[in-house]
Amino acid sequence: MTFEELLRVLKRWGWLALIPTALGFFAAVLDRPPAPAYQTSIRLAVGIRPEGRGDYDYEGYYRWLSSEYLAAAVSAWVRSRDFAERVAAQLQAEGLTLPPPAVQGAMASDYQRSLVVLYVTASDPGVTEAIARAAVAVARREVDQVWPQSGEGMAVLTPLDVPTASPTAPSLRARLEPLFRIALGLLGGFTLAFLADFLDPRIWDRTDVERLGFRVLGEIPRRRGK
Repeated sequence: MTFEELLRVLKRWGWLALIPTALGFFAAVLDRPPAPAYQTSIRLAVGIRPEGRGDYDYEGYYRWLSSEYLAAAVSAWVRSRDFAERVAAQLQAEGLTLPPPAVQGAMASDYQRSLVVLYVTASDPGVTEAIARAAVAVARREVDQVWPQSGEGMAVLTPLDVPTASPTAPSLRARLEPLFRIALGLLGGFTLAFLADFLDPRIWDRTDVERLGFRVLGEIPRRRGK
C-alpha cells in the first residue's frame, strides 16, 4: 500500500479510527498509579554447632556441607504456607493481625551455599519490618522442629542485617502500561479503519473504479458548496 492510499483510507475512515484510539488514551489517563510498596531484605547465616572436640577431623567438612543443605531447606520453608502460618501467629502475639496468605505473598527467599536471603515486600513500611522481624524470630526458634535431624539446638541461624524498609521502584510493566494502552488503541483504530474500507461496497473516487477493472474516460469535479 502506498502512502497516498494510506492517507485516502485515513481521510475516509479517520473518524472510525479515532474511537479505539480515544478509548486507549482515556484508559491510559484514567489508569491509577500502582500503590507504593516497601521492601527489606535480611541475610541469615546458616550453621551447625560443633560438638566441642578441638582436634581436626572430617566432621568440620560435614558441618559445612550440612549447613548448605539446611540453607536450601530453610529457603524453601520460608516460601511455604506452614512458615506463613507460624509468622502470622507470631505477629498476632505481637499485636498485628495478618492472614497467612498475605504473609506468604509478602515473603520471598533465595540462598547461596550457607547463606539465606529473606525478602519482604508490603504496602506499609512498618508492616514490612514487622513481618521481617517475626520471620527471623520464627526461623531461628523453630528450625529444629521442622528439621529434627539437624539435632536439638544444633542448627543456628544468625541474622546479618537489621530490617529497614525502603520504597521500591515501580516495575517496568507498570511504567510502560499507559503507552501499551495507547498503542493498542492506535492499532485497533487502524485495523478498524482498514477493515471498514475493505468491506465498503461504495465507489468514492476514480481509484475505486479502476480497481474494478474499468477504464475512466473522464471525471466531473464536485461543485463547491454541494
